[in-house]
Parts: sequence; C-alpha cells; structure tokens
Amino acid sequence: MSNAPLAIATGEHRAAFLGQMRRVPGPVAIVATSVDGERTGLAATAWNSLCADPPMLLACVNRNASAHRLIHRASAFSINLLPADHIETVAIFSAQRGLEGSARFLDDAWSDGILGQPMLREAIAAFECSLDGTHDYGTHTILVGKVGAMQCRDDAEAMLYLDGCFTSAMRLA
Repeated sequence: MSNAPLAIATGEHRAAFLGQMRRVPGPVAIVATSVDGERTGLAATAWNSLCADPPMLLACVNRNASAHRLIHRASAFSINLLPADHIETVAIFSAQRGLEGSARFLDDAWSDGILGQPMLREAIAAFECSLDGTHDYGTHTILVGKVGAMQCRDDAEAMLYLDGCFTSAMRLA
C-alpha cells in the first residue's frame, strides 16, 4: 500500500480502511449482558471511555449480534478488559468454539454486578453499565453506558489486537 491518499469513490476504499484499522491497536474486551436468566456476550475492540463526569463508556455492537437485542432488553451491559493470556475467552465469545448464550460463561469465571450483569473475575478492568443511550450508524449501534460497579486487577497485562494478532503493550521507560 502506498502513502498516496485514496479517493473516497474508489472500490478499494473499504479494503484500504480495514487494512489501516488493523494497524490501530485495540483493547480486547468481552461485552456481556444478562436479563431474565438469559446471558450472552461478544468479543470487542470497539469500546472506549466517553467521559469521567459522570463516568461513562461507549461500545459499538453490530445490530446482527445476539447480544444486541439482549442488551436493549436488559438496559445494561458490562465491558470486561481481557488479560493477555485469555485468548481462549476470545475464541469462546467470537463463536469459534460453537458455544452460544449462557454456554459461553464458564463456571466460576464470572460474577454478577449490582445490576446483574456478568463481570469476568480475572478481567484487568470490568465495568458494569446501565444503558444511557444508543446511536445507530451503518451496521452498528453505539451503546452509551453509565458506569456503576467496577473491579480491577493490576497483576497482568491487558490483551490488545494489532495487525490480526493478539498482543500486549510494552511499557516504555
């Protein structure tokens, strides 16, 4: 790929965009939800802090994802930043193991937050959010979550996704 800008009108624009976005490291998290005994979740890198006053996060979820409907029913969700050694958790929550819904939640790996949302016990950081707003764009819905319960650990590195691979960040001096 050259450094020359591509015109928006070219058929290569989407492919170029996806190729460039692979170069942007993303923190890997499980977005999870639960309501009326039903649980589901998905692996995601499209999530971020929104503001600190009040504490809010956003997550982008494909409207075709099984979690999309359930998040709206629950009016709540959790975001669980994965440790670098949880590649199997990504496989489970990205449909690579053939598991769906509640079967994705391994026994004793999850607890429930105050709002009843699944929180990964070994998450680097886990946030339980009440759904404060949504915005539909393209194939996805931006979920705006008001942060309630939180948990964290500082004895592991966070998982990142970069260039089609899982990695972790290296601290600079």
